[in-house]
Amino acid sequence: MATDDNGKSAVSLPGAAGLVVRSEVAPGKHYGEYKEELRHDFFYSCAYCTMSEAEAQAIRFVIDHYVPRKAQPDLENDYGNLMYCCDSCNSRKGDRYPPTEARLSGYRFFRPDEDAFGDHFEGKGIRLEAKSKVGFYSIQGLDLNRAALLKLRDIRSKLAGCEPLVAAGILGLRRVRLDLLPPAVRGAAFRAIKKAEETAQQMADGIDQILRTHARSELVDPDPKGRDRGNERAAELAKVQALFPGNWRAPRKPDRRRRRRK
Repeated sequence: MATDDNGKSAVSLPGAAGLVVRSEVAPGKHYGEYKEELRHDFFYSCAYCTMSEAEAQAIRFVIDHYVPRKAQPDLENDYGNLMYCCDSCNSRKGDRYPPTEARLSGYRFFRPDEDAFGDHFEGKGIRLEAKSKVGFYSIQGLDLNRAALLKLRDIRSKLAGCEPLVAAGILGLRRVRLDLLPPAVRGAAFRAIKKAEETAQQMADGIDQILRTHARSELVDPDPKGRDRGNERAAELAKVQALFPGNWRAPRKPDRRRRRRK
């Protein structure tokens, strides 16, 4: 078992960058057929806001195309382009797709299978603050400080008192010292490790399974400040878009029905 500098138990897991490790899947399927694999790989949590299914209640989860289908139709069924996503983030993301120069400059959405959460975000109480352009664009484009998420982080803080859980959710707990895990998870994690001391991978798999179990919400109340915050976010995004002229959304396909009428 790994220990930190103070000799306390710590978890050492693979995948130094992204917290999501994708499964090997059979190619050639329609993207909708990958939903169960996505649920498992993303720890039953939204790729963008970290809300878990257990926390979401009435908010449904969908499959999001990181690169919109309108921008690259060839990636429609590519498993590496699919994200497990709550409907709220999916509707806000829509077909947003910054132009190439903007993406190269850092203005793109966070993706947990390639990016380290802590490189782009930090928690300030129950609010999420940006540490990078990726963090900024994700917070503004997805409204990651919307009322439901502030409520969620407040609930997490009261129930667990665990800083990584407040900001990054179940995924954040994968890299936390065992003694800092919420009590409901800690005991099961210690027992799993004791049974699986033969290999580090078994230990990691055991902890991952526990976290997935805990992920498998008065969070749907109307947001009274949503419109005002939407205007503020639009203004912030407009400033960035002014720096990189071009279409910031995926190009639309021609309307064949309209063409036939002509």
